[in-house]
Amino acid sequence: MAHSNDQSPDRVRFGRSQKFRLSSKGSEATASYSVMIEAARAGSGRGQFDAARDAWSAPRGLEASDGLYLVEFGSREQTIQEATRSLEVCGTTPKEVKAAVGRLLACGMLEPVPAPPPPPPPQRYRW
Repeated sequence: MAHSNDQSPDRVRFGRSQKFRLSSKGSEATASYSVMIEAARAGSGRGQFDAARDAWSAPRGLEASDGLYLVEFGSREQTIQEATRSLEVCGTTPKEVKAAVGRLLACGMLEPVPAPPPPPPPQRYRW
């Protein structure tokens, strides 16, 4: 698999095992997204739903589809690969998930989960 060399120096790279979670800002956005979805269900059709998503996303500097990713990461801490597997049923590609994580990290909606501390060294007993 070929890798592109378009990595700018300010781009942050995370390991495959890096998990992400919502920040407090992301939690607020997810809560308002859920309210918007409920209100849109009472509406009449796709056009109204799309308009409601745009009204939700624009003031936050997000893309309309970002609500889906926020809800996914709000369900539990997970890696990009885990989120991709969960969202496959929606037709979401790994590239789209990776791009969304980048956007949501940049605007403070997601945050990396700190790595757990290493296990303590085994105790050695001297007899």
